[in-house]
Amino acid sequence: MPLAAAVLVFACGGDDATPSTDEVGEAAETGADAETETGTESETDTEPEPDLPTEPERGSLFSPAEAVDLDPAPDVVHVELTAAPHSFEIAGEMVDGWAYNGQVPGPTIRMRRGDALVVDFHNDLEDPTTVHWHGLHVPFEMDGVTWQGAPVEPGGDFVYTFTLDQAGTYWYHPHVDTERQADLGLYGVLIVEDPDEPVADRELVVVFDSWGEHDADSEAGGHHGLDGADLTWTTNGLIDPLFEANAGESIRLRAVNVANAGYVDLTWTTGGEPGVRQIASDQGLLPELVEAPSVVLAPSDRADFEWLVGPDFAGLEVLNQPYSLLGAPSQGEPLRLFEVELAEGGTGEPAPGPLAWPFDGLEPTPDPGAGVTDVLYAFHGDPHTGDWTINGELFPDITIESLSLGAWSVVELRNVSQAAHPFHLHGHAFEVLSVDGEPPPWRIVEDTFDVPPYATARLGLLPDNPGDWMAHCHILPHVEGGMMTVLRVE
Repeated sequence: MPLAAAVLVFACGGDDATPSTDEVGEAAETGADAETETGTESETDTEPEPDLPTEPERGSLFSPAEAVDLDPAPDVVHVELTAAPHSFEIAGEMVDGWAYNGQVPGPTIRMRRGDALVVDFHNDLEDPTTVHWHGLHVPFEMDGVTWQGAPVEPGGDFVYTFTLDQAGTYWYHPHVDTERQADLGLYGVLIVEDPDEPVADRELVVVFDSWGEHDADSEAGGHHGLDGADLTWTTNGLIDPLFEANAGESIRLRAVNVANAGYVDLTWTTGGEPGVRQIASDQGLLPELVEAPSVVLAPSDRADFEWLVGPDFAGLEVLNQPYSLLGAPSQGEPLRLFEVELAEGGTGEPAPGPLAWPFDGLEPTPDPGAGVTDVLYAFHGDPHTGDWTINGELFPDITIESLSLGAWSVVELRNVSQAAHPFHLHGHAFEVLSVDGEPPPWRIVEDTFDVPPYATARLGLLPDNPGDWMAHCHILPHVEGGMMTVLRVE
């Protein structure tokens, strides 16, 4: 079905509002009409052309607006966050959606490692909701899940507060009726800065989201397509916006994929500088600089990049290659997510040198082997039935596995299905020890790891945060189909 129909499905009964377009101006009397009425020769060649509709002006790319810190204390960040109905435009269609603080993406929350965060959350929706702090090691009661706690009811308030001893690019979203509520626009970025990291001349935060639909006969529905082959993608809510870079500046790009199911297979084309260099992933800095021709962001993944812009910069296109849940590129042409151009009137400054990122250079931890496995999760499912299981169980009818607090553990993930599954664990980070028996090319520490079809991944983690933690695939239709469980740390 077309995007307009999908908008109706997810507008919760809202009116189907579409943006107005300029009317075609009325043409002057035609030459044929003139001859009929006056018997004289037509003068249409000298008459002005009618005003015709034109293509909309291309949007400029900026980072989402940041939340205002209400506390002057240097080690406390205090913000207000309100979830409420909000209408916005996507690809020429008005969406009767939801938003945090009246913007999609929601306001970026910025703090420093070691700061305390206080969030006064207000629910002005007609539905219960929560805020989950994706990738952050928050106390269990602050995690925003409804496994053992009640959601924030309509008209209700809740204060989220915690102190963070980690740094990186994270994000927040609901964790009740997640597929629908995130679809409607409830998501935002949270940045934790590390005082030991260098500061780039400029920072650009980009949030990628996909807007399309499932198969028209699917009962699940949704604006996020499952196969990744035919999606409308936005960058900070805009279609193919333009970003202007200045010669001589360093730029830190923080990228987040908030799509329910769509993968972002980032590639870039450039006629010169800058090189695109990855410096960080889900849980902060990589152990070393990575220069790769492309980076795949599964749903909920993040990656940070360094751009070094010189006077010979000839433009940069950030492209999304079609990518399938089958774990590989799909058929189709690449889609431009946004474009970077050199600002006019630049100074011609040379490209800056690489920033001194404090990479730790740590090598991957050796996998102790299949004989050392503390928890086993097997992923299976069927896209035709919509049932997706972990160890043959559909949430909430699950068996809770347990790990001992402070005891280094190994979790094995066996994907016995035909679809990829980005596995996400709340409250903890983990290291990827091996995939199909092979160690990773560098030390990979994540909170979400995409397990390819029919692959086995082994993860090492230190369970240092007590609680009953959600563990699930971050393809949200799979979560709705039952692919979620609970890992207890006690």
